[in-house]
Amino acid sequence: GTFLEATPGQLSIFDLNEKARIPLPIDWDPPSEIWGDPTCPKPEAAALSPHGIDLETRPDGRHALFVVNHGGRESVEIFELERPGPTWKLRWRGCAVPPANALLNDVTALPDGGFAVTHMWDQENSMPFIAISFILGLDTGWVWEWQAASGFERMPGSEGSMPNGIASSEDGRFVFVNHYVDNRTIKLDRSTGEIVGQVEVEQPDN
Repeated sequence: GTFLEATPGQLSIFDLNEKARIPLPIDWDPPSEIWGDPTCPKPEAAALSPHGIDLETRPDGRHALFVVNHGGRESVEIFELERPGPTWKLRWRGCAVPPANALLNDVTALPDGGFAVTHMWDQENSMPFIAISFILGLDTGWVWEWQAASGFERMPGSEGSMPNGIASSEDGRFVFVNHYVDNRTIKLDRSTGEIVGQVEVEQPDN
């Protein structure tokens, strides 16, 4: 999807041997097993506008693909990546919708089944307000952490100016967050909210 326009997009897999991009078909049937919020309704399939993604191998060996979606709503859609035959496909396994006015960017899976997603700024804020916030170096966003038991909670210590790309350590203790306008990437301890490392990077993007 096109950033800020939420035009419909597509999820694909890239075949390194054939050097070819292959669209991933999606099975949108109601899932027998839900990996997201049980109250989250299925999105409008034709409007899917994917942005940041993360692929995680679950403890049971199956593959979960987490996808930021701007199509019709801001959400994180969760799919199972399967290969029942010669080709790969996706099966929708649920979703989670953050609190109102979120503008999401990128997502990272956490080892306990949850995920963390960057919230760049509140959609209700005008672009001139956001631009002035950037010039003044004000925090515009943060990281949301989602867990099945607790839903969305703001991750302490994650605030910054346009949080962008995000990744997590294998054990889930640390997240690495790009603060695009701050020109830095931080290493954040999830258990304490402490920034334990950072590096200057010019406009780190995903």
